[in-house]
Amino acid sequence: MTASAKRESQAEPLDTSLLFDVFALNQAVGRVLASAMREGPLTPSEYAVYSAIFELESASPTALAGRLGMRLTTFMDHLRLAEGRGHARRHRNPRDGRSYLVTLTASGLEAHRAANRRFEAAYSAVIAGLDGGEAAAKRALGRIRGAAEGALMLEAVSPRRPVGRAG
Repeated sequence: MTASAKRESQAEPLDTSLLFDVFALNQAVGRVLASAMREGPLTPSEYAVYSAIFELESASPTALAGRLGMRLTTFMDHLRLAEGRGHARRHRNPRDGRSYLVTLTASGLEAHRAANRRFEAAYSAVIAGLDGGEAAAKRALGRIRGAAEGALMLEAVSPRRPVGRAG
């Protein structure tokens, strides 16, 4: 490492907002997962969608979109792609005939399992680099997600009413 690179790595971090830092974190995680899953059967975002379906086993699109923190329309785009591949299926909801539940097919489970091996390698590498441990990191991220979702629910976010600081 050169002397100037060493000085840069030891310099105080910029005083950015938490939301900026979370955005940058999202970008870094995206690069790690894209690299690890490059040769796999699913992209990182496809893997996340399949994982939500896998975890909930049989759930409505609304529940799955909520689990993923994405808009329902975005989830539906992912669902159409998975269905087109024969990886997901819609079933009539026995509790509500107006809705349906989503499950993975056998080939969807196989794709998820193959992608999981690549994901787990990346996950293990990231967890190994955490000083405070996985549980503490998950609690902190859960609080941040809860605060972000709470801001949306309270309609506290408005382009005409800035909140907090920029950047």
